[in-house]
Formats: sequence, C-alpha cells, structure tokens
Amino acid sequence: SSTTISTSQTRSSENCWYRLSNTGSRSPSSLTSSPFFLAVEEPKYFWNFPNGGVQFEDPFPFLGIGSDAENVENNGQLSYFGDPVFLGSGGSGAVFSFSPKYASGGSDSNMNGKIAIKVSWKRSRSTVEKECQILRTLEKSGVPHVEKCIGPPNEYRYEDGRVMIALTPVVESPRGITSSIQYVDSGNAQQIAAKCVVETMVGMLRANIITLDVQPLIEMNSGQVLFIDFTEARNIFEGSDGSADAAGIVGFCSEMMALIPESLRDFTISYLKERVESVEMEGVVFGDAVKNVLESIWDD
Repeated sequence: SSTTISTSQTRSSENCWYRLSNTGSRSPSSLTSSPFFLAVEEPKYFWNFPNGGVQFEDPFPFLGIGSDAENVENNGQLSYFGDPVFLGSGGSGAVFSFSPKYASGGSDSNMNGKIAIKVSWKRSRSTVEKECQILRTLEKSGVPHVEKCIGPPNEYRYEDGRVMIALTPVVESPRGITSSIQYVDSGNAQQIAAKCVVETMVGMLRANIITLDVQPLIEMNSGQVLFIDFTEARNIFEGSDGSADAAGIVGFCSEMMALIPESLRDFTISYLKERVESVEMEGVVFGDAVKNVLESIWDD
C-alpha cells in the first residue's frame, strides 16, 4: 500500500486560476508580463489545465525527500523549493521543475540540484502513486537510465484527492535532446544509446517490470539515455491468475527494440546476448515467458 504525506493542514480559499499558454520552459521571471501568468505577492504561481489547476507558493514545501515511503513520516523533514518552471503535462498530471531553497533543521543533504514535481489530476491519483512505487522498485533493483522518485506521495494541498511526487533528474530544455537514436551523432554516441536501451530493457525484465509506453530522452551528442514517465508501467505478474503477462513482455521488448535503427541491430543483439548472459551468471533466472521473448529477438 502507498503512503501519502500531508505537508499542511491549511488550504487555499482561492479558486481563481490563470492560464499558462505557449510558455515552453521559460522561467517564471520571464512570464510575469504575460496576461496568462500571474505571480502574486507571496509569491504564488498559477497554471490552468483542462484537467485542473495547479498552484504553488514560493518557497514550496515537500516532505520526505530522499526517504523511503515507509519511513517518511518518522523522517519528518520538509525541504523547500522555488522558481517553478512548467515542463509538460499529460494524462496523469503536470510536471514542473524546482530549484532547491533550504531544508528544515538546517540540513541540506537532500538539496542537491533541481527536482521535478509531478502533480496528479484528481482521477489519476492512484496512477501517480503507483508510478513512484514502480520507480523505487526499479531503483532498488539497480535498473540504469531511469528517472528516480526521490519524494514519496505528498497530498496536494490546494485540492482534495490529488497528490504530488518528486522526481530527478530534470531535463528542462529540449535542445540537444531527441527520442530517436537516428538523430544521435553517428558512431560511438549511437552505440552508447543502443547499449543504454539494452541495459534498461534487461534491467526492467530482471525486476519484473514492463511498460508499453516507452519514453526515452536521448542526448544527441553523448548518446546517454533517460527513460521517463512510468505511469503505464506494471509488474509482469500483475494479472489476476498470477501468471506472467506474455503479451505484455512481447509488447515491451518490441517497443524497446523499435528504438534501435536497422544499422545498429546486429551490434545491439550481440550486446543484448552479452548482457543477458552476464545477468544469468549472477544467478538471476529469467522466467520462461521472458527468456522465450529474448531468444526470439536474437534468433530472428
């Protein structure tokens, strides 16, 4: 079960929302002249979306950064962030980057760099809570090239039934970022990107996690990959009968391998076999459903 933390018992009485339109990733200071954006004295920042409004005070508190969900209430440390920047929104919520301000008690051990805060819509509360659980499972399993949930679900104080989670790292600018390896600098950078895809795919299968909504952010110069948005991710054995989701495994592996250009397919398959063998030498046993799909890739 998930643990949801309330950072405040107070609630804003303001129901006035201001629309943020076509602002991209500009900072709040560059938006104050826009008729669609308002920073008031506290200051507070407001955005309006079809699925609900989002507002923040500055500094903005978040409870339990860096804590396990089970221990966050005992930790009790509030971290404060400011200068929110809208990054994007989707079916589960809206995401904003924040800069660290300070932590209660004078500790700054968890105040290293910017974080992203995702605010759920009312109907997607459980989806966002589950996303954080999935990301923490992947982190504990050592799955590389995946964003991390560093802040467990906190209640969103301005509307009942919504939650927030804190994520890292933050990719604010789309410049130099692509979702296609074809646009990565040719040569070593493309091979690095292909390896990242394989390492994440094998790591997720090892952790019994799959998703059919693969969303990579790939640095065009270096080939480094970060996978984001795990709202559709689930456990392989999540079905009612407890058996492995064979169709889901096929779909996940197909989505991941579809990221690989044909020119890199032989290289990628060779690295995939090497990676699987390395994991098995550690004593990991892939289930038949997973192993059958993996073998079908390199036997194709």
